[in-house]
Amino acid sequence: MNVTVGELRILFDKLMNKMEQEGILSLDINDIDYYWIVSSDEWTNFETDVSLDVGSLIDDWKSLQKVISEEHIPTYVDFDRLASILRAVAETIVPLKEG
Repeated sequence: MNVTVGELRILFDKLMNKMEQEGILSLDINDIDYYWIVSSDEWTNFETDVSLDVGSLIDDWKSLQKVISEEHIPTYVDFDRLASILRAVAETIVPLKEG
């Protein structure tokens, strides 16, 4: 499988446009903070039991806001932080759309 930066950008733009078209301009994800982390070297290894760590969406968002404000430079770890935020966004939107 080959994923290009351009395809990811298009997909992300389409998803953000969908949210805006549906009137979702912000989300309150305060009910969610802690989550399980499976380390990158273990999340595709089905041969052994994985060890779990705890992550914090609040900490992730604070770090990402520092990237937005250019207080910190972006790093590839920010993909993990953003992925956690996006997961929480998805879990928040789905009940809104089902209700």
